[in-house]
Amino acid sequence: MRKSVLLPLILLVAMVASGVGYGVLDAYNLVPGILTLENESVDMPETVEISLTDAGNKEVIGINEHAAKITAAQVQPLMQQLVAQAQNGLPPNPDSNDPAANMPVATGSRVGAIVIDTASGKTLGQVNADQLMTPASSSKIVAAATALKTLGPDYRFTTSTHLAGEKLFLRGNGDQLLSAGSGNPAATAGHAGLADLAAQTTQKLKDKKTTTVQLFLDESAFGDQNPLANWQAQGNDNYETKPTPIAINNGLANPELSYGYLPDPGLSAAEQFAARLKDQGIKVGQIQRGATPNDARKIGEVKSAPLHEVMHETLKESNNMLAEVLCRASAAKAGTGTNFSGEIKIAQKVLNDLKLEGAAFANHDCSGLSTENQIKPQLLAALMQQAARGDDPQLRPLVASLPVGALDGTLHDRYLQANGAGNVRAKTGSLQNSRALTGLVTTKSGRTLTFCVIVDSFKEGTGTIARGAIDNFVNGLAGL
Repeated sequence: MRKSVLLPLILLVAMVASGVGYGVLDAYNLVPGILTLENESVDMPETVEISLTDAGNKEVIGINEHAAKITAAQVQPLMQQLVAQAQNGLPPNPDSNDPAANMPVATGSRVGAIVIDTASGKTLGQVNADQLMTPASSSKIVAAATALKTLGPDYRFTTSTHLAGEKLFLRGNGDQLLSAGSGNPAATAGHAGLADLAAQTTQKLKDKKTTTVQLFLDESAFGDQNPLANWQAQGNDNYETKPTPIAINNGLANPELSYGYLPDPGLSAAEQFAARLKDQGIKVGQIQRGATPNDARKIGEVKSAPLHEVMHETLKESNNMLAEVLCRASAAKAGTGTNFSGEIKIAQKVLNDLKLEGAAFANHDCSGLSTENQIKPQLLAALMQQAARGDDPQLRPLVASLPVGALDGTLHDRYLQANGAGNVRAKTGSLQNSRALTGLVTTKSGRTLTFCVIVDSFKEGTGTIARGAIDNFVNGLAGL
């Protein structure tokens, strides 16, 4: 979105006056640096974009291989600090209103962490990095990699209509971000619209002089849509629903909120589509469910935004159902089974094909929502490092889609006045007994480091300590 020159100048003065880090200015293209997309443009991007590789010469852009190397001796004290704080409490903070943040406390935490030099792949420090731990939403980067490698960055989800006699089939294929009205080609959410699909369909029906149809909702592309049993057992109903191949606004009941799902998003989408048909003079009987027969003729279709844009929606805001859709659609294409087991099989295949260290993927879902998920910190770090290196063009959107400290997504309120502001680019993770962060940080010397930290098994009420210990650790890396 184009803005005037005045706005960036105002922001520049305000940011400098308030002490916001150079990285924040960098990310908004107000000063040159790793996060800057263009040197000459004064555009204010709605999401931060970076280019990690030049397709022509494969030179890594944004990872300064000539910057002063960080040593294991520099990282080791930060590792020791991380473990001590996660297990025994944070240093006193007079500005905190959280009593837990101002007293020593034995949390019972288990800590797993690893730091890798992104350019060389050399491990600079680790603790329990080869242990299976609960990754929470940090494991969404596996879902992202699975879809990018299986479907491709430019893949689009198609929603279509098919006619067999007077039976009209509305077939979903994975678009969870449909608009009930017209689509917006400049948007990701609402890129494709059911009103547009209804207009196409109505024209074809009227060409055939058909004014009455029986509407069938076809969700067969995703097979078994029952939510994972563990999700319901741990009381996460507000954060999950059926992994359906068709939904409006991700199946959320309130478009202004990021939680609270409709009980049947697919049926709700079909009802909205039926209403759009009726608006254009087509009579629609009671909606039924059924698979599209082979002899049905396609009479309309709309397509989602490309996958690399959907990736932004998934990772920036840690969208659980989009993450499941990424894996479910990948499983459908690969033929590993359209259920949670099939999702894990295709994810495991992708990880194996990438030849990542510690590639065993013991998750039960792709969103990271299950407390029974298990993954090694070294695997998440290895995947992040490979994506950041830029050697695999298909993985590039993964890094560009990560939240940025003090700027956006689930990191918008973290690293606000610290070394990590505008610098840390990472996927968060938070469950009842787990906090995690996997991503990239650039040191003061200009060296980019890849890290993964998981703190789990802590006592109830001490999650703030786990998060604080992680943030102190990453800020420490940024200060090297």
